[in-house]
Amino acid sequence: MTPAAPPAVSLSEPRLYRTENLAYTKQGLIILSLWLLGGDFAFQFFESVFGRFIPLYLKSEGASNTLIGMMMGSIAGVINMLFLPNISRWNDNLRTPIGRRIPLLRIVSPLTALILVGVGFGPEIGGLCHGLFGSWLPGNVTRGTFVLGSLCVFIATYHFSNMLLINGYNWLIRDVYPLECMSRFLAWMGIAGNIGTAVFLWFVFPHLMTYRHAAFIGVAFFYVAVFMVMCFKVKEGEYPPPAKQEKPPGLLKTYAIYFRECLQIPIYRNSFFVSILITLGLACAGNFTALFAKETLGIDMKGMGHIFAWSSAITVITVYPIGYLSDRFSPLYLQMIMVVTLCIQSLLGALLIHSQTALFVYSVVSNLGVIGYSLSGRAVAMKLFPVEKFGQFSGALNVFNCGVLILGNIAIGYLMDISNSNYRLAFYWTSIFSLLALVPMVAVIRDWRKLGGRDHYKAPLP
Repeated sequence: MTPAAPPAVSLSEPRLYRTENLAYTKQGLIILSLWLLGGDFAFQFFESVFGRFIPLYLKSEGASNTLIGMMMGSIAGVINMLFLPNISRWNDNLRTPIGRRIPLLRIVSPLTALILVGVGFGPEIGGLCHGLFGSWLPGNVTRGTFVLGSLCVFIATYHFSNMLLINGYNWLIRDVYPLECMSRFLAWMGIAGNIGTAVFLWFVFPHLMTYRHAAFIGVAFFYVAVFMVMCFKVKEGEYPPPAKQEKPPGLLKTYAIYFRECLQIPIYRNSFFVSILITLGLACAGNFTALFAKETLGIDMKGMGHIFAWSSAITVITVYPIGYLSDRFSPLYLQMIMVVTLCIQSLLGALLIHSQTALFVYSVVSNLGVIGYSLSGRAVAMKLFPVEKFGQFSGALNVFNCGVLILGNIAIGYLMDISNSNYRLAFYWTSIFSLLALVPMVAVIRDWRKLGGRDHYKAPLP
């Protein structure tokens, strides 16, 4: 009897792109990418309101530079340090029928948008409260005090909900997107984000002061509509059950375990130091970019909007090549190059920007450094940290970054106040901290090579 022939093996089976618990065909990966990119476009459009406009908004209501620094970063630092360690560990261990990240995003997205609308109506709410309660308080508690108080409450609440939103979205990407294509996808995210930012800066930013209410409501509605569709279309896979703990640790012990695990391995510890120093340099100084343009160079809202929009649009063409190089070689090497770039370009900005044209040229060039560092930094985190505890380690980046921002934003705000609002000092600030970041950056690359390098790296577990 003739034995049965073995089943034929198809030579044309589609290639699959895999995560730890999901697999995609090329078509499926493209569809996933489009949903995530749509969410990022809306998110960056939404975020631009806060990052670009709020310093000007607070200044117009009589806030000092120190208060602006505190509200833009220091409050966020306190909130992240208090809440993110436990939230990140909780979300890593969450198991629901629709995943562990999507439930968080579905709840937090509309809440964050609603709070942003509250920020837009802050002066009116503060004025209403003053009318109701002002007569009961001392005469030196003016309407302006109520307005700034109302804005500060809404901004602090926004920082809490936005913390959950940013981290949950980042964790979702790590869980559902294949690592082999991660840098290129992050590059496409950079393109989508820059387009969203450019559209906002060109069409919305110049009119924010005049049509503040309509702008805040419109941006919040657009964001919720797009981001929530993404949350319903993107699917998570099955996760292994979380490790069981015989007895839940107390609050202080939980913090001790969290920081011990995050800091005990040198490659992770030095990676945190790089991120901390660059965050101090970029985030603290970045809060005063619009004020430098307005107060030092005398550029109006329309001029600023067009400068920042054009610079974002122009740098879009460089984002994908940066992502390709990151995947082709290593995001760590790209991160090193970008740290050096940030140091040099900030020093040149401090010395050479004296006109609107110079600011435009600098904005284009500096965007390359900022985008390159941001893209490579996200790719490094995706590939460096262990997937089993990615939420915890990724959350730790924000905890440490926001922790140093508590003092950093107060310090740079105070520096601006005592220097009579010499906003040019912000460029020197960025250059100094970028230079300091080179030391731990070298240590990260050294340890990464010892642990296998580009082709054989295996993330060590604490």
